[in-house]
Parts: sequence; structure tokens; C-alpha cells
Amino acid sequence: MSTSVPRPRDPRNRPPASFAVNRTREASVVTVLGELDLTVTVQLADLLAEELRRQPPALICDASAVEFCAARVLTILLDTVADASVARVPFAAAGRPRALLRPIAALGLEDVLPVHRSVADALSWVALSARSVSPDTRGTFRP
Repeated sequence: MSTSVPRPRDPRNRPPASFAVNRTREASVVTVLGELDLTVTVQLADLLAEELRRQPPALICDASAVEFCAARVLTILLDTVADASVARVPFAAAGRPRALLRPIAALGLEDVLPVHRSVADALSWVALSARSVSPDTRGTFRP
């Protein structure tokens, strides 16, 4: 009796990571696609930091098409939550792929790093949060 051991996917068949930014009057949406492994984490961190420096009305990271998420990506997203709070820019993650949700749940980060179902849901959350934060308390916004 032989047991078959699952073989890892061939790295040559992995979709390369790619990033796109869409800026509107409501938010900057950073869309991330493919496999977010250690080879692209610096690029992702730099891209999110650059968008925060632009002071958009809100920053959304759309991870709906992520197929793999290295642990370092969670650190980058958590750092972005903190940096966005300091910059007074509402930040939200959107898209609920298993590759992102599973490590968030395993580490118990749901309250610190909520992931909305879609960009539209994230934008609605940002709009509701903005209404509940008066101009005098804007610096205390907590995503």
C-alpha cells in the first residue's frame, strides 16, 4: 500500500504578483494580484507607504485576487493600519481570499485587521467611519 504525498506546486506555474493603483476622489485603491511571497513584500510595503504619503481620503488594499500570502504581508498590512492611523487616513483591506483570511484567523488578527468582502464594502465602511469621527476627534480614528 502506497500513500501519495501532495507535491508542492511548480513555482514556474505560479502567477506573478502584480500591483495596480486606482486613485479616485473617494480613495486610493491598491490592487494586489497573484502570489505575495517574500520577493514582492518590499514592493508592496513601498507602494502602500507611497499612497499614504499622498494623503488620500482613504486607502484600500484590494486583495481579492491573492493566491498566496506570506506572513510578512500580514506585518506590512498591520504596519499600514498603524501608519494610516497616524496619518489620519482610513485604511481597509478588501477581498476575502482564503490565502489572506486563513493566516489572519490563525493569528487572531480579525479585530486588528478586518477584511471586507469587496472594495465597495470597504468604501462603505470608510464612509460610515468618517461620519462617526468628528473633525475634533479625527486624529483618534481607529480602523
